[in-house]
Amino acid sequence: MGKRPNPKKAAKHEAKGDDLLAKGKLEKALKQYRKALEYDPDRTSIYDKLVETRDQIPGEWAVEDFAESVSWVMQKQERQHPPLRQVHAQFTPEWEEATELAMKILAAPDKETRDKLIEKLVAMGEIATRATIGLLLGFKEAAEQTSEAKGEGVQGKEQKQGD
Repeated sequence: MGKRPNPKKAAKHEAKGDDLLAKGKLEKALKQYRKALEYDPDRTSIYDKLVETRDQIPGEWAVEDFAESVSWVMQKQERQHPPLRQVHAQFTPEWEEATELAMKILAAPDKETRDKLIEKLVAMGEIATRATIGLLLGFKEAAEQTSEAKGEGVQGKEQKQGD
């Protein structure tokens, strides 16, 4: 993506794509829809047009075609339901790497090692944040299950504090 958001340019490219699609020029329509998406990735109707147009192009799909189509569907879902970004992030190859780095930070033997690992994790960007949040929520869930197994649910903790 990378282009500065410009809904007017996006609408222009989307309209060109619609015209080309109506004329049966599927590849050219797809190209215009891709341009529209670059200018306005939040315009969810474009994702539908990309998928539908790609589906109409005859011939075998390459792995790249399938990946791109799935990506469009996932991006649309994320824009409509932002919490799905966390779910989708778990399917990326970087998720496991970021989770392992976060675990290594917790087990780092010294400050110097920990600081180097932190910088490496930070350099991974959003995926690192999401993986670390996933790890923290996993810890929380494990702690809650342990408390429940010991018979110390939330009510048990409140009673102990009140005693």
